[in-house]
Amino acid sequence: MSGGTTLTHSARGSRGVHPAVRLPLLLCAAFASCAPAGAGVADDPYALMSTNRPLRIRLVVRNMNFNDVRLFAMAPTGRTSIGQVGGKQDAEFELDWPVSAYMSIEINMVAGPKCETQEMQVDPGDVLELQIAVIFEQTAGCR
Repeated sequence: MSGGTTLTHSARGSRGVHPAVRLPLLLCAAFASCAPAGAGVADDPYALMSTNRPLRIRLVVRNMNFNDVRLFAMAPTGRTSIGQVGGKQDAEFELDWPVSAYMSIEINMVAGPKCETQEMQVDPGDVLELQIAVIFEQTAGCR
């Protein structure tokens, strides 16, 4: 394992479908497409006017360093505090994120250095994973 900090991005529902389930799913989709228009049609969760679309993102953090860190979301709307993660601990945070926008994360070591991750496009409903290196000065991808 490298000693760098990584921020990964995964879309919601990106799990594969087991081959035994694939055929029944295809049959359900085929039957649903033959249903009369307007019968049991669900709202599109990603439609701009839908009230069912996700309005938050989740950040999963693994701090492998001994020091505590404070995290801030850097977005076009400004700098927002995410929270603090203790040394050698994991944490999860949820942030209000109603629209698709670019974001980076500022990592501040308590009484130490700080860095900012590479910027990435983040959409409502996304799950981000942040791993903070054991040796913070060797953090890859932080500027």
